[in-house]
Amino acid sequence: MAYASFLIISAVFFFQVWMNLDIFPVVWPDEVLFFSPALSFSTNGHLQTDVLNGLIPGMESKTLWMPPLYLIFSGFSLSIFPDTLTTVRIASVIIVYLSALGFYWLLRRESISPWASQIAFASILWEPLLFRFGTAARMEGLTAFFFILSLLFATNKDKSKHLYVFLAGVTLSFSFLSHPIGASLGLVTLFLVWRNFGFKTLPWFIFGGVLPILCWMYYIHPNWEWFEIQFGAQLTRKRNLLETFTLVDKLKVFSFGFGFPKLRLILIAIELSALTYISYQLFKTFGKLNQKWILFWIWILSVLLALYTSSEGWYVFHILFPLAYGMALLYDSEGSSSKLAFVGILLSLSSLLYINHIHWYRTDSKRILESHFQHIEMSLSHSKSVYLQALPDPYFQLRKNRPDMNLLEFIPGELDIPSDVYIKTIKTRDSFVFYDDQLINHVIREYLNESSWNREEWEIPVPGNHWLHYKTIVYTKK
Repeated sequence: MAYASFLIISAVFFFQVWMNLDIFPVVWPDEVLFFSPALSFSTNGHLQTDVLNGLIPGMESKTLWMPPLYLIFSGFSLSIFPDTLTTVRIASVIIVYLSALGFYWLLRRESISPWASQIAFASILWEPLLFRFGTAARMEGLTAFFFILSLLFATNKDKSKHLYVFLAGVTLSFSFLSHPIGASLGLVTLFLVWRNFGFKTLPWFIFGGVLPILCWMYYIHPNWEWFEIQFGAQLTRKRNLLETFTLVDKLKVFSFGFGFPKLRLILIAIELSALTYISYQLFKTFGKLNQKWILFWIWILSVLLALYTSSEGWYVFHILFPLAYGMALLYDSEGSSSKLAFVGILLSLSSLLYINHIHWYRTDSKRILESHFQHIEMSLSHSKSVYLQALPDPYFQLRKNRPDMNLLEFIPGELDIPSDVYIKTIKTRDSFVFYDDQLINHVIREYLNESSWNREEWEIPVPGNHWLHYKTIVYTKK
């Protein structure tokens, strides 16, 4: 019976992927920004971001605004399989599924019962947030994969303890080199290393963690000034978000990707309250907490702190694992709170059914998206050089049907880059595509106001709660 339920959970996940992968999540500009250096790596061995050429210094030679591991991983995928968005999305799907499998294995090592572990497994794979953010061509899945792998090494009580501690450090470092948020999870791995191997093994853990980062530093050091501009601009943007977002804004960002977000927030609040109460009772009775409970609290608090300081919707993906862990703990605990685990799964499954109902029963999302991209392509029929800040992003459609077109991706208006660095490149564009007037870079807005342009605007005709609900604004030269 346990194997049957395990297969059912996996089948639902892969069926949902099969239904939506080419259409949902919608194509994000982020996916283009990561696809470009990955494609460059697969063809010439260099991480060049051609879609930012002339917009951010050094992009024509090196991509330094993000650690390179995901770009290299995607590049290998594109060197073996067709150079399409589908290829890197499938790679993300496989990595996310392997992360969930590793998480299930970790829970079993932590003495979580088989049924509770499967509830946690389903809590991850059936949550719509995973399909909005985890299956996109981004590094969330790879970051989680290496982090979970570091936890598995840190809980392997084999005789070769120094080797496993070293590998725990290496894989945690790989998580960071997939995305810097991996560093915020380091305390979780460190706790398990200390618990299972003791303080004397920490030098091996540190050595394993530092070694890959030194390799990255070696790659960076000949072009440190480019790194300061590319990576530094990202840090400045994060700081600005931290300073300007209110707590309400942060809650909106946190809940954005969940199915039935208001209900999910209520359920999360109830879950954390129940876990707090049970932890208090356990501590009151035994004078200490079981170490699997300590692991949960270190994990959930580490992620919540990282989310609070980052204010990025993508990173909410990482909360799925500790929340699923918490559901497993509740299921194994005595009392009515164990029923919350089933409520969580039913909420995720119901929201998946609801999303599919909106996207495939009430509307033909594939036809709508194809029609939308065709509209953009017709609007750009006489264009040769285009600046894109669109959602859904037509980059891959234009790349396929208009190989003669020179395409550049957006510079977020919040990036602290001097306008004289990119204004010459902006002036070479004969067309601009946006999805929100308010998000247009102020320098580009001034340039558009200086001369005469044809302006066209439309919205995607879809019902409420549909993932396609954006407008498109196209400027072409008169």
